[in-house]
Amino acid sequence: MKKILIFTIAICLAAVPVMAQKNILFLLPLEADKAAQTDIENINSQQDIDNIFGKSLIHFWEGAQIAISELGDEGYDFHVIVRDVIDTNKLSTVLEEFEHQKVDLIVAPLYGKMFPTVAEFGHRHKIPVVNPFTTRHDIIEGNPYIYKANPSLSARASYLYNQHPEANFILWLNDTRASLDAEAYQTFFDENNIAYHKVPDSIFFGTYLSPARENVVIACFNNAQSFSNGMTKILQSTKLPDFMWVIPEGWILLDEFNIENMNGLNVNYFASYFADDANEHTQVFNYKYGERFHCLPSIRNYAYQGYDIAKFFISMILNDYRTPNIEPIAYDFQFKRIDKGGFENVKARLIHLQNYEFKEVK
Repeated sequence: MKKILIFTIAICLAAVPVMAQKNILFLLPLEADKAAQTDIENINSQQDIDNIFGKSLIHFWEGAQIAISELGDEGYDFHVIVRDVIDTNKLSTVLEEFEHQKVDLIVAPLYGKMFPTVAEFGHRHKIPVVNPFTTRHDIIEGNPYIYKANPSLSARASYLYNQHPEANFILWLNDTRASLDAEAYQTFFDENNIAYHKVPDSIFFGTYLSPARENVVIACFNNAQSFSNGMTKILQSTKLPDFMWVIPEGWILLDEFNIENMNGLNVNYFASYFADDANEHTQVFNYKYGERFHCLPSIRNYAYQGYDIAKFFISMILNDYRTPNIEPIAYDFQFKRIDKGGFENVKARLIHLQNYEFKEVK
């Protein structure tokens, strides 16, 4: 029953204040029915939690509630509405409900084919719609009401080229199954006539390193065995030219990832979200969140992202679309409007490993 009570309280808090000047609609895959039917005695490990709530954004919503409370405390008057949307049928029912109601902002971190339906609804009713998670650029094309909070993958290639224009670029990738980031790098390099080497993950990239130029090696695969083999080669080599290594963020979670070995290298990764645990703002949020929800927020459970999205975009709507002067925890917002389309966050964020800690490159 404890799990159900916490969930119910969270939903009730969202309806304050009742008298509203602006209506903010959250469309979230909370899977409330599934949560309500869960027997807490069957939850014995983190894996059990991930299996039960893996597709739920309940922590995203909890983080958003912290932001909503802060804005209320600052004297803002607005009304928040939340709907649990887990499939297209439920989405259609919800959108019919708001067909003739005033809505000033829609936050919609939805799966698969549901977001285009919300985007069309927003376009038709001239309502700003926020997508917090996708990196797909096409969702903002032809729709001036879409805000895309994550940069496109091509922003990463652009960042590296702008910072290292004379570098020897090496794409270390799976030659049988191209990843989305590999395709983004290749497209950017090809369209801008930038020379680069393509090296399959089945072989080591060492022979492609230049002794005379800056080297940037970009790994674009999640094959643990290839990573392990590559690390062995690096550790065994004594005369490798220096290189900047851009790895997938997912490597950090691999069992083969040994921070002792990696710390001596110039290791970096791009992150859509990154939180500095030493930051005072992060620590204050952690305290508020733990006190209210009796668990810890994290990047992985999307609590930080929920806070940032709610604080930034509700503030923007309440202040006549002016860019809010706030400090996000997990995001770094720098929006740019595309021609005949919506707004995209264009800020690529590079994280660097130094002294056994990951820090954002500023």
